Amino acid sequence: MAISLNIKKLFNPSPKKVGNKNNISISSNPSKPKNILILFPLKENFFRAASYAYRNLPYSKRQISFHYIINDDFTDFFSLRRGTIHKFFLNTKNKIINKDILIEKLNKYDFDVIIDLNISYESELIDFLNKESNYKIGFQHKYSDELYNVQVSISKSSIAEKGFQKILELI
Repeated sequence: MAISLNIKKLFNPSPKKVGNKNNISISSNPSKPKNILILFPLKENFFRAASYAYRNLPYSKRQISFHYIINDDFTDFFSLRRGTIHKFFLNTKNKIINKDILIEKLNKYDFDVIIDLNISYESELIDFLNKESNYKIGFQHKYSDELYNVQVSISKSSIAEKGFQKILELI
């Protein structure tokens, strides 16, 4: 299988910055995440594949509170009903028009994990990825080193669903 996982230790080059989560602790007695934010893909074909791959997620992880960010246009294809669905609306230039309202709602929660299921970089989601979180998981791309502390790499010949499954195994 052509999927690799890259876990990097983030560091803070400037000691003057405070409050930055800057390392990953892996122990034999890990703490379980309580709140997870999942950013579903903006592209419909990847959205459908991710929705299918994650169809049983909330039922197998009952102790976790899930929050999903999805495109309102794809609501009919979204099968997860346990958890909180946050819908965004795109204008004709593919810009999220209710981003500020969503950010305000999400600021009420402390997320232990943020997962970006977009295969490639999506600039419209950067404000969601900049939220404070212990772990940020996403696919490897041009900006992934700056966005995620856990990265999944899929080869060009591999299918996206395998990458979605690999992320699912991490939580």
